[in-house]
Amino acid sequence: MRTIADHILDICQNAVDAGASQIKLSIEEIPGERFSFVVEDNGKGIPEEKLKEILDPFYTEKKKKVKFGLGLPMLKFASESTGGSFSIQSKPGVGTKVSATFNLSNIDCQPVGDLASAIFSAITMEAGVNWQIVRVKGQNGYSLTTEELKKILGDDFYSNPMKMKKIMELLNMMENSLGG
Repeated sequence: MRTIADHILDICQNAVDAGASQIKLSIEEIPGERFSFVVEDNGKGIPEEKLKEILDPFYTEKKKKVKFGLGLPMLKFASESTGGSFSIQSKPGVGTKVSATFNLSNIDCQPVGDLASAIFSAITMEAGVNWQIVRVKGQNGYSLTTEELKKILGDDFYSNPMKMKKIMELLNMMENSLGG
């Protein structure tokens, strides 16, 4: 993963893969100092005994030929190598919360990347998921939900090319209004 936005999208994909119907993505940035994000979902959750296993790069629950999952271990390494932090909390049948903080001034910190595209990819990856996005940068921010998008654009906002273009334009406009 080259950017923090890539990590965000990976964790969002994990939440969708866990069967979540409600996902909240919170992103807070203090320019030049700190970047943090939290992904909270109501997916199937992870048993306590598996929480340590999932941070092993050779462990995965996904059905694929290559049996390793690097997303969470890479996120943990990337955030902690900047002097930041990583945490995961989960309960079976309740959901999972993944948090990461990066010290932006650390030489080992990855670039933030294209947040508008990461958010767009997340909210359009699965039709049955209700997303809540909260983004704060410095003293400014925005929030949106897929429920709001459905009311304005209709239920096919995630698959209609013209509506998808409008959402991408909106996200770019909101990110640009934050100075990024």
